[in-house]
Amino acid sequence: MKPADKVVENRASMYGRFEGAATGLNLEKFKNDYLYKQGDPEVNLQFERAFAPWWSATLRAAKGARLKRLKAGLTYASMYFLRFTWFAAFGSLKGLVPEYEVRDYKDGFRYIDFAFFTNAHRIAIEVDGRFSHRLNVTPAEYEDELMRQNHLVLDGWSVIRLAFQSIRDKPKQCQQVLQQMLGKWRTDDEGAKWPLAASNIMAYISRAPNPVSPTELSRALNLHRNTILRHLARLVESGQVVPAKTARKRNTHYRLPNANLKYMG
Repeated sequence: MKPADKVVENRASMYGRFEGAATGLNLEKFKNDYLYKQGDPEVNLQFERAFAPWWSATLRAAKGARLKRLKAGLTYASMYFLRFTWFAAFGSLKGLVPEYEVRDYKDGFRYIDFAFFTNAHRIAIEVDGRFSHRLNVTPAEYEDELMRQNHLVLDGWSVIRLAFQSIRDKPKQCQQVLQQMLGKWRTDDEGAKWPLAASNIMAYISRAPNPVSPTELSRALNLHRNTILRHLARLVESGQVVPAKTARKRNTHYRLPNANLKYMG
């Protein structure tokens, strides 16, 4: 075997081993990836320094099934997206939420690859790393995938989908798409009636069958409890939500003024 052929074979072996990984990839494993090593060493070092505290904070904020998923590791496509798309575009991982948990249209839970929030928008970023395996999904699985995205849009999410081939072969194009879209949405923030967190609180309360507590809102929306309490205080003051009757002296649950009214923010 020629030396060049051996390099190609080694690359294919390394590339295929990581690229096809569904879960279980952490930073240390990713640093051994062939393509990662082709990145600028200084930027790689900056990424590693940013990743460590971001990942620790992510694990501390997670609970239940989401925490279990995160501890299993991210996909190769997700790790590649973090380094060569998001970090390359913004130089930071701050505000990016991996494996964001949402309630789906079947009353179960689904997980968005990455979520990002501005004052007026909530953005779902899906990284499709399945390649030709997409051709092997059943009609029922394909239908379910489309319906899942439809319901995200109906629930107020803006959805960006990136194929792994694009973030690998056209990194600048993918970076520009994110920069342009986030720039546009942040401009929209200036005219937003309510901050996104407050809008999400009202939307969640409107869908809940019973009055909800700040703790429930904190877990469901992945926001600190103090942030939830601050927005609830403003919403109560403006009449958008009202405290529910409770046997306790302090109000611990909230509902919309009209329990039958669905919030349309």
